[in-house]
Amino acid sequence: MRYEYIIALRQLTHRRGYGFISLISFISVAGIAVGVMALIVVLSVMSGFDRELKEKIVGANPHLLIVKQGGIDKAEEVVGKVEQLRLENIVTIAPYVEGQVILRSDTNASGAVIKGLSRSDESIQGIDEHVKRGSLETLFGDDLFVDEDNEPIGGIALGYQLARILNINIGDKVNVISPHLESKKRFLPRRAKTLTFEVSAVFEFGMNSMDTSMALINIDYARELFNLTDKSSGIAIRVKDVFLADEMKKNIQAHLGYPYWTQSWMDTNKSFFSALRVEKNVMTILLSLIILVAGFNIISTLIMVVMEKTKDIGILKALGATNFSIMKIFLFQGVVVGILGVVIGAFLGLVITINLNPIADFLEKTTGFEVFPSDIYYFTEIPAQINLQDVIIIVISALFISILAGLYPARRAALLNPVDALRYE
Repeated sequence: MRYEYIIALRQLTHRRGYGFISLISFISVAGIAVGVMALIVVLSVMSGFDRELKEKIVGANPHLLIVKQGGIDKAEEVVGKVEQLRLENIVTIAPYVEGQVILRSDTNASGAVIKGLSRSDESIQGIDEHVKRGSLETLFGDDLFVDEDNEPIGGIALGYQLARILNINIGDKVNVISPHLESKKRFLPRRAKTLTFEVSAVFEFGMNSMDTSMALINIDYARELFNLTDKSSGIAIRVKDVFLADEMKKNIQAHLGYPYWTQSWMDTNKSFFSALRVEKNVMTILLSLIILVAGFNIISTLIMVVMEKTKDIGILKALGATNFSIMKIFLFQGVVVGILGVVIGAFLGLVITINLNPIADFLEKTTGFEVFPSDIYYFTEIPAQINLQDVIIIVISALFISILAGLYPARRAALLNPVDALRYE
């Protein structure tokens, strides 16, 4: 009896036309593999975007901002109050001036955000790493440049794309037009305040928003440009551990109170990072549908196997096979399909993620299609970061779907009545 049972079991597992090498089983494996591969690649790119953007934003901008409606009159007093807290995480604290202007060269004009910084502002060091031409040190000299009338003028640093739009280079002059008006002169109409600067540095962050619209000058010139006298737009703070900025924000806000308002770098970019998070979640849900479709392929494959092997199942049950043993056979087949798909998909996903930029360059050379245009996105190359936690979740989820897909066909086979199975045989 035992020998006959083994023969019947071998006949059941040897499926003519529906084996693991059959087309429909191959499609099931391929479906799971494609889904796992796509999820790993897309989530790695999204994680890379998130990491690179945070690094660039943190490197170029203050980690904490203290602002007040209408500007801060006595910034030194506010700085002293913050220093009284003796927060060890603070690296530098300095006032700044910021506003929108129009930059005009001899050939073109463009809107920009101009920032007035002091030498003590640590953010200068973060920006200095991205300088392509010139030096930021010339921004803080005492009237290093003079115009045609021998009048002293300041230096200005421009983003790479902004300098290209204005068609200017190091040593060229650029007029900065402020929205504020000049002091009223008798019998003459009031005009927008305009100062002339000499380009002393060109920087490139690799972020389109900064490279096309940012300009830096000395804070004293910025105050003159916006008629602020001794006022500041706010106070910039840089810290050692940027992830403690939120906790520090609460301490500083509680100490200063109204009318001051303290913001962290996460607050100033909250909507941007929220959009990235939502996009990552949506992409995960959409790409998970590929694995679900592959799961339905497994269900259809096993159901057809059950229909074809009805006679063999009836023989096994007549020989004493239990419902659980029959169920294990078909469940095992679904699990094998899932494991094959997950292993192949994970391998391809990791290989593609590691070689993403060479693959993009190859496609661009062979097809002429630019996969990752740098003028649209923030970066010159595709950022990717393999997150082990994401990979583990993807693999476990795909295996779970595969097991779940095999339950119904396996249960259907297990509950088959041997009398009905053999009635017409």
